[in-house]
Amino acid sequence: MTSKFLSLGLAVAAASTFALQASAQITLPANVQADRTLIQQDQIAVQNAFQQLRADEAAGNSSAAAADRTALRLAHMKMAQDFAQLHQDAQSVLQPGQAALTAALTQLLADQQAGNTSAVQTDQAAVAAAEAQLKSNREAIFEGLGRGFGGPHGHHHG
Repeated sequence: MTSKFLSLGLAVAAASTFALQASAQITLPANVQADRTLIQQDQIAVQNAFQQLRADEAAGNSSAAAADRTALRLAHMKMAQDFAQLHQDAQSVLQPGQAALTAALTQLLADQQAGNTSAVQTDQAAVAAAEAQLKSNREAIFEGLGRGFGGPHGHHHG
């Protein structure tokens, strides 16, 4: 009975420690910061192109509107390309967290399948900590970039 409470106490302590670490803001690599800046500029370009299209449509200027649609399409493509580059560059930040989560889930599964109930609570705390760290890293990378092509709400990162 004592070992069960001890392992629960250790699990809670580990989860608390990892949660504090996860909530600490990470410093993003320079290439990721540059990608974020490009995407923010892309978003402004898309917004401006869209506003120009609406203005030309409202004015009945169909030839300008056709050019605006092309400009808007190009702006969307550039933003999608820059999001793809961000995804690629962010792997140096995300991959260790993904590996930690995979390891924690693998250990949890092994202990669940073995019926090792005393280890499951510790494993669950490790999974929660790894998830929190990965979530924190994802938020640091993708926060504020909206729902654009490849944005954080469009699909699951990882």
